[in-house]
Amino acid sequence: MAEEVRNADVTVAWSMLVTTLLNGAFGFAIVIAVLFVTVDVESVLKSPTGMLGYPYMQIFYNSVGSKGGATGMTVILLIMTVCGTIAALATASRLIWAFARDRGLPFWRHVSKVQMGSSIPVYAVIIASITACVVGLINIGSAAAFNDVISLSVSSLYLPYIITETFLLYHRCTGGIRSRSSFDDTSEPNVLIWGPFHLPGIFGIAVNLFAVCFGIIIFVFSFFPAYNHPGAEFMNYSVLMTFAVGIFALIYYLVWARRDFNGPIVEVTPYAAAQSVMALDSKDPK
Repeated sequence: MAEEVRNADVTVAWSMLVTTLLNGAFGFAIVIAVLFVTVDVESVLKSPTGMLGYPYMQIFYNSVGSKGGATGMTVILLIMTVCGTIAALATASRLIWAFARDRGLPFWRHVSKVQMGSSIPVYAVIIASITACVVGLINIGSAAAFNDVISLSVSSLYLPYIITETFLLYHRCTGGIRSRSSFDDTSEPNVLIWGPFHLPGIFGIAVNLFAVCFGIIIFVFSFFPAYNHPGAEFMNYSVLMTFAVGIFALIYYLVWARRDFNGPIVEVTPYAAAQSVMALDSKDPK
């Protein structure tokens, strides 16, 4: 979505930073409040709502002492969940559409289509919605299988982070990223240029190295089971799911996608080229 944001190299970076800080601060405050009002954890877990997997409802009831108040607080969470689901659907469908536009998905010619008038990638929205519903139905048949599928969320999230952060760390240490002021050759392809939002020098390298190490730790431990000596029902199969998806993607690329997929399609004007165009426009007597 950064392609549609003005001054994205600064705006998107600040949005991510501010969002992380605000969510972290409010999340920490909520955790403190919940721990403060949860006197007996065992009784909360064994309550009727706790046995159903919703102990927060009992916490709300114990805090306000009123079913109406607890219901109102639960409704607030439901509204937030619905809003979050809509945002997640928009994000997922946009990612599907963008990857299809870059010809990286099967049937990309159809998935990358955008409905005229509304400018909505309808096929991408349908795929995201159906996939979410199918994954949710797995829980009806087997909770273990459902947990195996959703366990991909952690490993699949951190693996791309590790790869990109490792390459960034390599180019930082080898000087492979140019400063914007030193780059003026608009015809030179595949050149990495520092954006206006970055941490230079040794401090940037330290943060980058910490991010790589942290990501590797989380990635490895995401494959660990929750209990010692688990049985088949409680085994963590995310390592199998992660590498199965990776092998499928590799086979798909080697057999089919490499004929069409050539990397991201650039639909924005590079910074240096844009500056040249602006300079020419300023000299145009019209």
